[in-house]
Amino acid sequence: MPAGEPAPATRPEPESAILPEPAAAVPSPPPESPAVQKVIARLTAAAKYRDVHPETVADLVRREGRATGDAAELERRVRARLHKVAALHLLTARPAALRKALDRADLDDPQSRRDWCRQVLAGHFSTAERLPDLDTFYPTLFGLVPPPETVADIACALNPFTVPWLREVSDARYVGYDFNATFVELGNAFLARTHPECEIRHEEVLTDGHRVSADLGLLLKTYHCMEGRRPGAGLALVDRLACRHVVVSFPTRAMNGRAAVFVPRHVEELAELARDRGWSWSRATLASEDLVAIHKE
Repeated sequence: MPAGEPAPATRPEPESAILPEPAAAVPSPPPESPAVQKVIARLTAAAKYRDVHPETVADLVRREGRATGDAAELERRVRARLHKVAALHLLTARPAALRKALDRADLDDPQSRRDWCRQVLAGHFSTAERLPDLDTFYPTLFGLVPPPETVADIACALNPFTVPWLREVSDARYVGYDFNATFVELGNAFLARTHPECEIRHEEVLTDGHRVSADLGLLLKTYHCMEGRRPGAGLALVDRLACRHVVVSFPTRAMNGRAAVFVPRHVEELAELARDRGWSWSRATLASEDLVAIHKE
């Protein structure tokens, strides 16, 4: 099959999990300016950002610090960036109320569990969009890749509450990653009661030298957000993920309800990466979501 052409959605034999490889040596960063040091200290100590991973804050400060050496202007720029990056406006439900509801929820009965999870998923714009396709989402996704033993869900937010649907098609160990401690705590509290073999980790995966290993990596409607945070960041992450297969998804519509015109450009970026690396790729489309699978092996 020519490189870059979509591969048929076949289901090869299961693969074993990837063993983590030693991380490459990372050069020491240059000394930070007093303004950068001051703003990192202020924002990582601020109550407003207490749930955002310190590495996320520091990365944004360092990058914005290349444009200005004035501490006040730097802090203003980073606060504006944090508002977009943390995107808490997309979470319509109150985290404290979700946690109380979780403690009271009947999660023993499978149907009651799924019904309750649907209510939770409706509380975030991204996962609410997926609800109409939720019953077919994982069968479609797993139809693109060989059966994995491990799944890494990058920037997972509330997606751990879809694990009951994932379990209908796979018994892979699910590990989510998010820089927002709110999502990490909610996800872990749910998984501890329902799927204790799974977990969510509070980590910042975009910083240089960070490594994630799994059979299957998921970037579900987050690639374009990473590109918005730092051009090239999403593509670089797909490239360096120690995963045999990576599924990247995009919304079919933007938040304003119109067609997501940015998607073709990002799909072409991924296709070009696959061609350059000698990988294959395949694609599937649901009503609410476009799925692109990169096959590194």
